[in-house]
Amino acid sequence: MDKKYMREALRSLFSVSLLKAIGSSLGYYLHEHVTWRYRMKHGSNLRVHSTASIRNAQNITVGVNSHINYNCCIWCGEKSKITLGDNLLMGPGVKMFSTNHGTSMKEPMTFQESSEADIIIGNDCWIGANSVVLKGVTVPDGCVIAAGSVVSKSLTDSYAIYGGIPAKKISERKE
Repeated sequence: MDKKYMREALRSLFSVSLLKAIGSSLGYYLHEHVTWRYRMKHGSNLRVHSTASIRNAQNITVGVNSHINYNCCIWCGEKSKITLGDNLLMGPGVKMFSTNHGTSMKEPMTFQESSEADIIIGNDCWIGANSVVLKGVTVPDGCVIAAGSVVSKSLTDSYAIYGGIPAKKISERKE
């Protein structure tokens, strides 16, 4: 390595910019992976993958023996709640959003008021990989949501299998 690049590397190593970058990265890591954990209400044996993203954890309740997998997003609004039942399995990449932006043409999207509604997932459910559950949805006990589905309306039958965009009943769970 030539001396010019070596000097530049050493100058960067002992700079205020490096300290700011480290502080910013640490703050982001704590926000994304640590601080929400003590605010979320949960039963015993909860497993949350380190890449999960949680928003407004104080409005989220998770039952016993539940698993929030790799790259899942559980984003609760400030005025809504997300309730996840006991023995819940979430595949990788599942997304849940209890809030949504407005779409009025009167002001820019960034400033739109959001709308919120609770999400309730029953006990003994399996939400397949890369599925999306939107605001206002209730999933009854025992349901399976096929991978890649979008659940935009509440489901009606317990112990059923739902899939598709939008999710529709495709089968019953077998004994």
